[in-house]
Amino acid sequence: MTTAQIAEEWRSPPGSEPVAVRTIPIRSRVTDLEEQARTVIRQRPVVAVLAAVGVGYLVARVVARALR
Repeated sequence: MTTAQIAEEWRSPPGSEPVAVRTIPIRSRVTDLEEQARTVIRQRPVVAVLAAVGVGYLVARVVARALR
């Protein structure tokens, strides 16, 4: 069987969307979150740094507990 024959035989199920179409809303949401994060960093850099330190601390605590 050749690649062309395999490609002809394989059909996506009815109603399914290509992966690129399904990732558009995800990409849009991630872009929106990035813009919001950049806005917060520009407007309140000290708060952004403290939030990053806090998140890092919490992640380190969770990892430390998981490794016990």
